Formats: sequence, C-alpha cells, structure tokens
Amino acid sequence: MQIEDAYLNRLSNFQFPGETAIPEAQDAAMQATVGTLPAQEPKQQPEASIGPIPRNMFQQAIGKFGEALTAAGVQLDKVGIDIPVLGRVTLKDLTVGEAGKVIEDMSYGFMPTRGAGGIGGTAGLKPEAAELLNLPIVGTAAKAAGTVARAIPGALPAAAAAIAAQPTEAEGGVGSLARKIGANVVSTRLPTAVKATENPLTQNLVIGLDAAKADPAAFTHNVNLVKAYPNIKTQATDTNQVAEDFITEVKDNLLYLYDQVPDATRQRSKLWYDGARNIVDRWGREYNQPDQALSGVLAVLSPQKDWFMNVSLGQRVIDITQNQWAFRWDSDMDQIAAQIWADPKYKPVLDLVRGKSLAELEGPAERALWVRTFDQAFNPRSHQIVTPEGDFADVRKTQAGKEFKVAWGSLNEIGKAISILEDPSKANISTMLGGQHKVRNFYNNIYAPTDPAGHVTIDTHAVAAGLLRPLSGNSREVLHNFGSGVKGEMGPKNSSITGVQGTYGLYAEAYRRAAAERGVLPREMQSITWEAVRGLFPDTFKTPANARRIDDIWVRYGNGELSINEARDEVIKAAGGIRAPEWEGSGLRGAATPEGGTPGNAGELPGVGVPGGSAGRPGRNEPAAGSTSRVTRGGRAPQPGAQ
Repeated sequence: MQIEDAYLNRLSNFQFPGETAIPEAQDAAMQATVGTLPAQEPKQQPEASIGPIPRNMFQQAIGKFGEALTAAGVQLDKVGIDIPVLGRVTLKDLTVGEAGKVIEDMSYGFMPTRGAGGIGGTAGLKPEAAELLNLPIVGTAAKAAGTVARAIPGALPAAAAAIAAQPTEAEGGVGSLARKIGANVVSTRLPTAVKATENPLTQNLVIGLDAAKADPAAFTHNVNLVKAYPNIKTQATDTNQVAEDFITEVKDNLLYLYDQVPDATRQRSKLWYDGARNIVDRWGREYNQPDQALSGVLAVLSPQKDWFMNVSLGQRVIDITQNQWAFRWDSDMDQIAAQIWADPKYKPVLDLVRGKSLAELEGPAERALWVRTFDQAFNPRSHQIVTPEGDFADVRKTQAGKEFKVAWGSLNEIGKAISILEDPSKANISTMLGGQHKVRNFYNNIYAPTDPAGHVTIDTHAVAAGLLRPLSGNSREVLHNFGSGVKGEMGPKNSSITGVQGTYGLYAEAYRRAAAERGVLPREMQSITWEAVRGLFPDTFKTPANARRIDDIWVRYGNGELSINEARDEVIKAAGGIRAPEWEGSGLRGAATPEGGTPGNAGELPGVGVPGGSAGRPGRNEPAAGSTSRVTRGGRAPQPGAQ
C-alpha cells in the first residue's frame, strides 16, 4: 500500500496527524492510495497537522495512525498477517484497544505475548528496541513500528535478535523468553595489536580451534604444553594430530562425566545460564536497567567467585548504586573503613570519599570503595543458594552449619561493574570485560544463552572436568588455559594480533564436540559437567595428597597399566563419587533458615533495598521510618514494575 508515503515517513520522525488541515501534497498522496484498497464508502478526510510525537505518547500516535487509515477507507479488521508468537494480527489489533498498549511497550523493547483472548500483554524480557525490526508485524504497520523503534533514543542499530519460543514447564522451561542472537553479544577474542586485521566491535570473533591455529608458532608451543600433561596419551609428533588427540581425550572425559550424572540432575543443571538470564530479566524489571548491563556486572565480578557469591555481589553493586545514590558517608561507614582500608595506600581515596554521597563521586576507584564500604557497614555477609532455574533458596551454609560469608573481589572489578551500569554501551562493556576469554564467554552465556555461536565458559572447574583432575586456580593446566603459567616455568604463548590466549581454544573445541555428540548446547555441556566435577572434587578434596593420588592413576594409564575407562572409574572411586549439588532437594541445604532469610524472600538481597524514610538513612538491616519508596539515583521516580 502506498499510504505509507503519506504517514509512515512522518511517523518514523516522531510525527503524526493532528487536528488541523492536511497539507495538499499529503492529501493527494492519501487520495491516490485509496484506489489501491478495497472499495469503501467515501468518508470525509479528517483535518490533521503534523507534529512531534513524545516518546511516551507512542500509543496515542498509533491510535491517530489508525484513525487516519479508517478515514482513508481502510477496513482495519480486514488487513492482517499471521505472525510467529502472536498468531493472526490485524491493523485493528495494532491500533485499537489493549493492543495499542502492547505496541507502546514494544517501542520500549518489551516483547509481546498472546493469551487466550488475543494479544494481552508483554513479556518480562526486555531486549533492545531494535529487535522489533525483525518482527513482521503487518505490512506498513511493521515499517512504522520499525522506523519508530530506530528513532528511539538509545536504541542500538539493527542486527536484532530472533525470538526463541518460551519453553513450557513440561519442557523444563525457565519462565522467560530467551533470545537466540543479541545486539550486545561481544567477541570472545579481543585483538589489541596495531597489526590486528580484525575488529572485535564490528565482527563476531569467536575463540576456538581455528582461531588458535591462526598463529602457527603460538599454536605449536601451546600444543606442546598440553602434550606433557599426565593424563594425555599420544604418540603423535605432528602438531595438528597432537591437538586432535588432546581434544578427543578432553571430549571423551566430558562425555564420561556427563553420563555419570543422573538424568534428573542433568535436566536441571543444564539450565544454569537460562537461570542466569532469568535473574537478569528479574533485576531488569526491579532496577530498570538494560539486560546487557546486568549481564556485564555479573561477568566482571565473576573471577575467582562461585556462582552463588557472584550473584550476591552483583546484586549488592546494582542495588547500592541504584538505591543509595544520595546517602552520605556516615560514622558507621567510617568504622568499617578503618577495618578494611587500614593500609596507608588507600588513604588518598578515602580522603576523597569520606563524608560524601555516591552521587558526588566521579572516579571508579572512589565509587568502588564507597560501594564496598556501604555494603559491609549495612548489609549481612550471608548470601543465598541459587537454583539452576534462577530462583533463590535458603541462606547458604558451610559444612559446619554456619552462614557462608560473601567475600568481595578487587576494587578494580567493582569499578568495572559500576562503569558498565553508568555506560552500558557495547563498546564500554567490551572494554570492561577485558581480554580474558572466560569472562567474555561468561557474559555472552548469561546475556544470550542460546546464541548460535556456541560460546562456552572455560573456568577452573571446566578445565578440571575436561582433564578429570582436582585442579585449583593455581594449577598449571588452569593457568595455561587463561594464558599464564607457573612462576619459573615456560607458560603459553598469547597473540595480541588474534586475541587468542593460552590453551582456551582447545578446550572450547572439545566442549563443542562433546555437546554435539549428546545433542545439547556447548554451554549446557559445560554447566552439566561443571556441576558434576564440583561434586566429584569439592574444595575439601583438593589437597596436595589427593591431587597426587589422582595424578598417579593417570600416570598408570599413560604407562599402559590401565585402560582409559579403568582410569576414569578409579578416579571416580578415589574421589568418593559425585556428590549431589547444593541446590538439589528443593534447592535447600536442609539447615534451619535464619530469621529474615526465608524462601519467601527469594530474590531479595537481605538488608539491601532499605526504604528511604524522612531521614533517608539506612540502619543496620533496619528500615528507615517514613515513605516505603526506595531512594533512586538523581531523584528519579520509580519506574513501572520496579519495586
């Protein structure tokens, strides 16, 4: 239909018909288009003018658009199209009634849902508004919505996500729509050399075997490192064949470990990243923050942290920066600062921070120090168990039955998280994630868990699973994976031209091949075997004596005394079998729930999100008197749906 020439171009510039006369040129265009539509009883043209559309009046604009179409003789309920997810959608659906509110929501990036009575609301997932460009709404209305979406301030350009169907409960669904492709997926390789020929911001650079081979000298060096591991048995001399033997060994170890896990456990443990995405979606609604920012916060806070603690630290940073923006440093924070910042090197930063609110600070180090001090002054040190589905269970307990305390990482990591919340652009997120493959893959797995590139997070546990050995963060093999080595030894070679670090690409290839053989996603293979190896080699098992005991089994395999499966069976037996996950059994540890930490508070950070009363001052886990609305940054009013 040519009617788009009259209205859609103006809609794309936030203009819509008003109440005064239509310009002659526009009137002629409209009259010309009427002939291309089904014959209708002539109706008087409405008087209209073209004016700007405020962003919060998108629904009204669509309504005006529908009125103009009706006046032009279009039967709105006769023109439509069948659309995936939504079903049959007509122009009337788009311009009349509740559907207009859905379209308004879509202009902000929320995706639509369809109930028994038709279009009835929007899903909680909030992808970029540009994703609307890939949703074929209906004829010209699709172009109108698409062009308006492009004009929304802050919306990222094209490359929008395909929308995955929401899984049912019977399928083990996790309760939210998941994107297949995200506009803010980052490259998992970060070339930094002047001579680099690839651009990690404009290209999707993935770490894997091909990337590892791109620098032949580094590839040969790193393959020779893995050839010396005690459980790698190969007689090959050709570098490519040695790499294949290593990948096959790791892949087969993963499949062995995968098959040891009961199916009921596998069906849940494969959901770790779906659950992480659920947490991001939930926080997005609560804190009114974009999904890529929340995913980035979790990723930059992840080094050397288990998932339960990682989630707690992420929520603490988000909650404090969003809800305590105006709170001024007080005597309670002074007391804590004297304990945790006693080293004289922190004095210059302390002097800049003391007595100020978070809003008055500028540097990332200042804000990071403020956030951590506030947290330790006013929030409990405990944190909750998180289930694979992204739900929160009881407060986590140690083996002795005491509350498991949260421990912060570096100020640098906290500062990166704050920077991402301040500037959630893809370029800034990529910079804050740094060059480590693990952190960049972890971000992608959280942000876009069904991305077709098959991103896979290889951390300490993932290396341990691939080698079936009780490794720690200081183990040689783990350091090699991350592109470093044991002090005094020759470590792996990294390439600033390709962005490849260490032996990561070999493990990524093994995980992808193992996943293909079991018909799961690479990140699902990683999360299933990650959970299994944590149960096989808990921290209490990782003693030097036990490490030597397991290595001796692999040496016997290398000497031909044991077959590969006999060696694997002995490893399982020596470690005492695979222990059940912490979250299994209704997601609880079985210990008594401390006061204030009941499952009824699932998803809430104990002691955080303190209501801002008349004094606006948080007490130690005590709410301030007065208003129950949260203190928000810069005095912003709470957003719809936010707590």
